Amino acid sequence: MVLPHAFADAAARAERLAGRTSLGVGGTPRWLFEPEDEAACVEAVLLCRANDVPLLVLGGGCNLLVEDGAIEAAVIATRRLRGFAIHEDRVEVGAGQGFPDLVRRSIELGIPGLPGCPGIPGSVGGVVAMNAGGRFGCVADGLLAVRGVDRAGERFQRTIEPGDLGYRSSPFRGQLVTGATFRRDPAWTPERGAALFREAMDWKRSSQPLSARSAGCMFKNPGSGASAGQLIETAELKGLRIGAAMVSTQHANFIVNLGGASASDVQALVARVQAGVRRHHGVELELEVETWRAGGA
Repeated sequence: MVLPHAFADAAARAERLAGRTSLGVGGTPRWLFEPEDEAACVEAVLLCRANDVPLLVLGGGCNLLVEDGAIEAAVIATRRLRGFAIHEDRVEVGAGQGFPDLVRRSIELGIPGLPGCPGIPGSVGGVVAMNAGGRFGCVADGLLAVRGVDRAGERFQRTIEPGDLGYRSSPFRGQLVTGATFRRDPAWTPERGAALFREAMDWKRSSQPLSARSAGCMFKNPGSGASAGQLIETAELKGLRIGAAMVSTQHANFIVNLGGASASDVQALVARVQAGVRRHHGVELELEVETWRAGGA
């Protein structure tokens, strides 16, 4: 199934990914597909398979560090896969729908956990793939099922089972998620949801640089003892800067783009932070963000 004209169209749409990522850095993919429905997603995946082209999936561009230069891969952007279908006991949402919009609507819809997730940017597909969340709630609290297209070009729908979702992990990382289904719980009244939203939002505003360009939390919490942010702060690395990339002075687990930062700036700063934490605490910090390498997937 070799369709050169489809690749030509995707090549014409290709652009620097800096404008599509929350961190504001990144080079240009060889092809950029923007499917409007699941059938077009299948076609794009099969096209890449037939031509032996690596495939990457781009949601809202959060939790992502794209290197500078040419990305020798095809990127499928899901932002056109939008829409809500509201039922009595569940809500079906397109992967390209903005997650902040779903969080706001979850207050009235009674989706467990999601009112506790304000301030998390990105798309529904992306936050499902990484099981995003925090101390007040996470995606796993209300997720029922996920649908998408696998790497063989086959559509799938998977019901969530206990153990499927862990801390920043799911079976869907790197997969082409096209939509998700969330349950509605009558016990989650609008009053309860609104109260949780306000509490979580107040905490976020006071502790995280929500208005700055960043990829979100840069490093995973080590799993015991101090958080990644606490380790970075006590290693006296807050405010450390390379080029226009800086460790946030508000929350040390955020690296912010002050304007004009390159991916190389960010990567150099990541290495300095990891070295500093290793030297002060003997702890190896692991990246939470996904990295797309220049020259390949």
